[in-house]
Amino acid sequence: MRQFLLKFQLLFEAVILLATLTLVYGVIQPFHERWDLTQEKVYSLPRATSGILRDLKGRRIDLLLFFQQEDPAKQGLEVFLKECQRHHPDFHYDFYDPNRRPQLARKFNVTDAKTVIFRSGDREERLAGPSEEGFTNAFLRLLYPKNLDVCFVTGHGEAVLEDDQAGGYLRFRDTLQGYNAKVHGIVLARDHVPEACQVVVVGGPRWDFTAEEFAELDHAFQKGKGLLLLIDPMDPGKGAVFPEFAKKYSVALGQNVIVDKVSRMVGGDFLMPLVSRYLETHPVTKNMKQATFFPLARVVQPSSDTLAGLEVMPLAMTSDGSWAETDLPALENGDAAFDVKTDIAGPLSVAVAVEKISDKSSAVSDKRKQFTTDHLPLTAGGRMIVVGDGDFLSNGYLELSGNKEFGLNMVRWLASDDRFMDVKRPELCFKPLLLDVPRRTQLMVLLLGAYPLVFFVLGGTYLVIRSRTS
Repeated sequence: MRQFLLKFQLLFEAVILLATLTLVYGVIQPFHERWDLTQEKVYSLPRATSGILRDLKGRRIDLLLFFQQEDPAKQGLEVFLKECQRHHPDFHYDFYDPNRRPQLARKFNVTDAKTVIFRSGDREERLAGPSEEGFTNAFLRLLYPKNLDVCFVTGHGEAVLEDDQAGGYLRFRDTLQGYNAKVHGIVLARDHVPEACQVVVVGGPRWDFTAEEFAELDHAFQKGKGLLLLIDPMDPGKGAVFPEFAKKYSVALGQNVIVDKVSRMVGGDFLMPLVSRYLETHPVTKNMKQATFFPLARVVQPSSDTLAGLEVMPLAMTSDGSWAETDLPALENGDAAFDVKTDIAGPLSVAVAVEKISDKSSAVSDKRKQFTTDHLPLTAGGRMIVVGDGDFLSNGYLELSGNKEFGLNMVRWLASDDRFMDVKRPELCFKPLLLDVPRRTQLMVLLLGAYPLVFFVLGGTYLVIRSRTS
């Protein structure tokens, strides 16, 4: 053996030197590699996320993440982003503190921390309050780009899009534009509903529409467009036609104002209902986690007479401590109190979704459940959402809790923008090992008999060979 080593000493030294240099290079070079050895693959990207990133190969993806410098969420998020880099060769990301880079934040219209800007080519998406599911769906929107066209009706005292005061819709308009939506105002009597318009928003009118204007809204719904009606409580004699229009779609628009004591407990107002109960099976509210606040709202609920071909569902409910006050003059004087005979006890619905259904749309719904990255979802018939308040999307209340998220979800659903996937990370399951008596006996024999015997035989064989060759 010694003669063999001396004969090939130079070769062994070269091999050892090469191995040392390789080890040093591996230590000093940045190299990211992870192996998920769990059976459930809980530390890997979900299959949906990795599949979309695989379909996006060939496109450069840049992420601008606006997080405060000391935010502890950055560390866990960076692990997720590095996993995304492993599945996409041209994936880049950078963190920016909006307080230290105010010019960059203003350039991208970032007003809140924890905002992520996704850029790929000439497409841009954004995500507020990032989650793994949110990232996946942002990648999905990059894969299947789509522009939204939202029309706000004007001419009846509605909130003004360009108004930067508390009651205007300037911030909501900017938010929609940040999500690739084209926003503009229309006058129904003059412009009708443009063909390109996907969603028509009636934001807090102060007086009635004409019969011709209601006919325009009805025609838009029948053509498959989305209607968002934000109808504030009105004085008696004003807005009397809106309940009649809503009744055509099996929606009951209450002539009342919601009073909620729970809102006062969380720092709100009696006339600002707090909503934390959502319909978990509807796309608009299925992922709503934060409460929403509706300043001065009326009850909106499905009517008792549901018309055939319409699916009507309440989306958001107030607390048990709320009621619908019908004595509006007393409410203005501050003398309102719950009356068992005339008032309606909570919980109360403040938003209702209406969808035109048919056999064809049922097939569409089944295809949505089987949605994959290989096919875009199909769209169904007309959609409508009626909310008993329009101020919750105004500049003064948009950033309050989950108001902005609720508004964006409504517009996306009304536009039939169903580019959404449920992403559920597998959980690490505890699976105890339960053995019957025969298997326990086999395990004991293996551990206490077979394994020691193997080492005894190998060790004895080695000693015998060594004694004979020494």
